[in-house]
Amino acid sequence: MKIILIAGKALSGKTELGGYLKELLSLKGLKVMQTEYSKYLKMYATEILLYDGDRKNKPRKFLQDTGSYIRENLKDEDFFVRRFKEDLRIYENYFDVIIISDVRLIHEIEEIKKSKYEIISIKIINRTGKYDLDKEEAEHITEHELDSYVKFNYIIENESLNILKEHTKNIVQENFEVM
Repeated sequence: MKIILIAGKALSGKTELGGYLKELLSLKGLKVMQTEYSKYLKMYATEILLYDGDRKNKPRKFLQDTGSYIRENLKDEDFFVRRFKEDLRIYENYFDVIIISDVRLIHEIEEIKKSKYEIISIKIINRTGKYDLDKEEAEHITEHELDSYVKFNYIIENESLNILKEHTKNIVQENFEVM
């Protein structure tokens, strides 16, 4: 099984890139799942805030604050990665490729790299100009920790959907042609 890690700031195109990868890999006959580390945070938002999953109304501050609470107050930096690694033991029975489309922290990359799976890491940089976070949200660790991290297999500058699709095709050709 291969795991594709997609990292980037808010509104950089992580989910879109993951969707394109899933589509192209599925056309190759691979069983592909697109998921997120933040699925656990979103579950809390659903249960606590009655969040309906609408991306336009995402409770970003709640998600950031709850993640920080877990890392800092519960002293558990690996809470989400550990849970995800447990999930992988199930997913490997059903999928050829897992796409994690919301990597935000260094340890979310480094811990998965320690697993037995082949890892492809991608950083996407927003060049579209869309970025609507307030000052506090933009200063959160999940928005800047990966700024200086350089151990990605690919770095994509997202200028448009067409360019994003071209990068996606190239990544698939380079990594999945002989499967």
